Amino acid sequence: MLARILRVPTVRKRLLWTLLAVVLFRLGQNLPLPGVHGEALARAAAAETAAAEDGEGGQRLYGLVELLTGGGLGQLSVFTFGIVPVIAARLVMEVAGPLVPRVRLLAAAGSEGAAVIARWTRRLAVLLAAGLGVWVAAAVAGEGCVPLTGICASGGPGLLHDGADGPIVAVALVATTAAGTAVVLRLGGLITARGVGEGLSVLFLAQLAAVVPGQVASAARTRGTLVLLAVALALLVMTVVAVVVQQSERRIPVQQAKRMVGRSALGPTPTYVPVRGGQDGFVVMIPASLLLLAPAPVGPWLLPAYVLVVFAYGWLRARVEPAAPDLADRLKRSGLFVPGVRTGPPTAQYIAYVQSRIGLTAALATTGVALVPVLALTLSAGPAGRFALSATTLLIVVSAVVRTALPAVRQMESLAVRQAYGPLLR
Repeated sequence: MLARILRVPTVRKRLLWTLLAVVLFRLGQNLPLPGVHGEALARAAAAETAAAEDGEGGQRLYGLVELLTGGGLGQLSVFTFGIVPVIAARLVMEVAGPLVPRVRLLAAAGSEGAAVIARWTRRLAVLLAAGLGVWVAAAVAGEGCVPLTGICASGGPGLLHDGADGPIVAVALVATTAAGTAVVLRLGGLITARGVGEGLSVLFLAQLAAVVPGQVASAARTRGTLVLLAVALALLVMTVVAVVVQQSERRIPVQQAKRMVGRSALGPTPTYVPVRGGQDGFVVMIPASLLLLAPAPVGPWLLPAYVLVVFAYGWLRARVEPAAPDLADRLKRSGLFVPGVRTGPPTAQYIAYVQSRIGLTAALATTGVALVPVLALTLSAGPAGRFALSATTLLIVVSAVVRTALPAVRQMESLAVRQAYGPLLR
């Protein structure tokens, strides 16, 4: 199937655009900010890495920060924060939607309102990047340290060149980080418009592919190859279960009432209504896994709290799927009915019953997926500290793969079908 899809010229063109955007993105994450002393930063990073491997230093959140920024923060690159400001801006706009009347009206205005919200989101992302740039510039210029990484210049020159001081350099650092976020937004839009998949998801997966192998290799050097095998097995199991849950649905059989058209009787025509639930339960696993990075004194309560949060979110998220009464009402207006179930409230009760069973199954499967990396790393005496090769890392990888690969494959299949049957539809 893949070979057939790749033979389509449109798909190959879109893949080339996607590859070009990803290459530019990774170049930006390795291009240093103006005034940064590359050799001094490399020495400080190497010293921090050695201290973390020896168990003498390192911050527990460094690996997570490295994962979310693609290593851009640790390298003080042009794309310092990766897609983090964009994700934060989207979350702010989603939270502001129900609270701010203006945003709520725009969300209900259709495509024109969505375009305005998207423009506001882009501007907010650049502003957030500028604010984070001020924080980083102040830390680098003042203390000679990169925030959240534990990378500090000890003796000798700082992280900036000797002549790179004063307000002009600070302004240049802030302006470059803000401009870098604007370029990331442009690259993401380019992939969405001309490439394959959703732009920011593809860029996020690209930076994961660049960072995770290094973290796994470091963990293998520190703890042995057993960790490598445990990580590979955990990723395989989690990906398979996540894909099955994402694609699963219960097909409720429905029929159309018999009706007369002239002298001919039409119906009943059998068909089905797909009912899904719990597919978005994986979203909460990443923030919930941050509980596992809490300080040790509350350690005994972390795993139960983690499991409870994941299961409760998956169960409650399934309960707020499209309401059963609305679906039953649409079936009634369309002349459709479930065999053996009366239309109206009985149909709504039956659909709600099916949704509750699907939601419970999906919540249990989500909880199982959330426990796989914890068990795998615990049994293999997995690493902690700087590498943060933890449940959070593995869950982020699986979530990014599922949310990026499945839509991209569907899009390429759609393009292949359009290419094959397009002339017949004209």
